[in-house]
Amino acid sequence: MIKKVDHITNYFETSYDLNRIKLLPITDKFRLINYIKLVRRASEIAKEKGIIEITKSEYYDMDFTFHLLISLISSGTDPSVVSEVIEHYAHNFDDSDIYYAKLIVLGSGALMIQKGIDSDSIINYLISLLGDDFLRNNYQRIYEHKEILDLDEENEINIKYKNFDYTYRKLKYDLLALLKIKREMGHEHVSNVVFNIYNNKELKLYFKLLDTRDKSVSEYIYHNLMKTSPKMDRFLLTASRCIINEMSILETHYLFNAIIGKYTRFDKPYSEVMDEIKVREDEILATQ
Repeated sequence: MIKKVDHITNYFETSYDLNRIKLLPITDKFRLINYIKLVRRASEIAKEKGIIEITKSEYYDMDFTFHLLISLISSGTDPSVVSEVIEHYAHNFDDSDIYYAKLIVLGSGALMIQKGIDSDSIINYLISLLGDDFLRNNYQRIYEHKEILDLDEENEINIKYKNFDYTYRKLKYDLLALLKIKREMGHEHVSNVVFNIYNNKELKLYFKLLDTRDKSVSEYIYHNLMKTSPKMDRFLLTASRCIINEMSILETHYLFNAIIGKYTRFDKPYSEVMDEIKVREDEILATQ
């Protein structure tokens, strides 16, 4: 998670394996150049007219991943949440260096746009991620063609997200319902539901571990366990943290989808999400 005082470049240096980008084949690096140019175009619009104007431009719908990230920052999502969304998606790309690289390029670019960093600084940083040897051999070519954005079926990097997930779907809405209970009925009430009504041993364990008076201790435990835990445990750890910290339902929904590897559709009415959460809340509370 990126903190308010962190510089974005330091955050990505310490939180991600950037060497995976440097070791990509040259052909893949040239494919990434187009996404760097996409970020640059968007950053120029944001600087001149504001971030929301990116969503009205031709660039907004050029790429699914870019669309998702711009949707997050244009809706005012806190940078700490955006960075965690990127981290969670990245965990799904252990077997694909090119997916991982594209996410880092677009993710760091989006955070830089959100922070108001100028377009030249953004493009120079993103290009530097491709490695010294690549830059020395291709610097002139890159900058001579920096105005040419060429994304098509031949050179696009099309990340495969999950459209629908049966393994986590019910659990996701159960946990969002628990968050709703916390927000509306308080910590004592949701604690009673977690420990005495909702039957999930792992959730009870992680909720107990993270529910400390000292929030810095809770954050240390959370981030330490997230490093090596399998997906289901990371899902329950994140749920416990979101419930305890009373995060917004919508941002928690983004985080859950990122852990699953599911694409968040921003055209889906928020009311549909809330309706499903309400159904699960009523079923959980009916067992009291």
